[in-house]
Amino acid sequence: MKSELTKMKIKKVIGLLLTVSIVGVVLGGCTEQAANTTTQGDKQLDKITVQSLWLPQGQFAGLYVADAKGFYEEEGIDVEILPGGDVSSEEQVENDIAQVGIAFYSSVLTYQEGGYDFINVFQTFRSSPQYLVAKAESGIKSGADLKGKKVGSWFGGRQYELYALAQLGGLNPETDIDWKQQDFTMDQFTSGEFDVASAMSYNEYLLLLEEGYSEEDLNVIDMNKEGAALLEDCLFVKRSWAEENRDLLVRFIRATIKGWNYTNEHPEEAANIVYEIGKSSTLEHQVAMTEKVLELVIPDGSDASQIGYPDEKSIQQTIDLGFQTGLIKKKIDSKDSVDTSYWEAATK
Repeated sequence: MKSELTKMKIKKVIGLLLTVSIVGVVLGGCTEQAANTTTQGDKQLDKITVQSLWLPQGQFAGLYVADAKGFYEEEGIDVEILPGGDVSSEEQVENDIAQVGIAFYSSVLTYQEGGYDFINVFQTFRSSPQYLVAKAESGIKSGADLKGKKVGSWFGGRQYELYALAQLGGLNPETDIDWKQQDFTMDQFTSGEFDVASAMSYNEYLLLLEEGYSEEDLNVIDMNKEGAALLEDCLFVKRSWAEENRDLLVRFIRATIKGWNYTNEHPEEAANIVYEIGKSSTLEHQVAMTEKVLELVIPDGSDASQIGYPDEKSIQQTIDLGFQTGLIKKKIDSKDSVDTSYWEAATK
């Protein structure tokens, strides 16, 4: 904001010395070029800023690997990845701070319903990482078993898969379950405060295993197996920006696919790249996270040739369950929500 105010003051001063028309041509042209391209050595690269969903970790390995291994530069792109956590990817893209955002597809749907002209162009996670975990001795194994139980949720839009699970189990999510606000540790679960806790397959579930729980100690309710999955991590852009920068977006997607392919072939190296950038946890945890994330990027029944492709059935299920659980108030046409043409051009 300060830089914009400074530019306005400069324009006013120059306006006293030069004609308005000259100022408009000179400053307008320079500003546009500086915003869209950068120079590295003798190369002029197109600039793309990506707003991440969280801090650097294995969840986003493909993008960091594509950058570190020079795949974006090979496509003539200079990529800056902004860490997330306390910002909205959707607002960052809407306000042109970033051109590409990482967000849950289920969240993007709510913005599309609100009039934001976003499109999903790359579905990173092709299955859901959302688990509910209970201690084995509890006997809790399904949505129907949640009745009367204390169940932890992060809310903020992340509760709708859990609502879908409850509905599929014949429960009323509003009255049959004692929902609890869960923090971003698993302490409320391990202490016995919660009967059931939310966990991402690639993070919190791994933390429980690292804390000494065995797989046999835990009952895991997997949203994919229960038919309650809503799609999460995707890459989205403004439709207008995509149309004006089609070739650039295609090149960006092609390099991103290459980054995820490299991550799949070299998960430990990819985890180390992310670890050196963020150091938000141990290297061992990043390796385990990256391996789990790859199960979402290339789930059972698919292969590496489909990385990032928005599967029509999963997209429609997310829209249908989103409507059923109240995430969105009306069903959105998947063809207006997702555009696969950029992915298809990138994989020709």
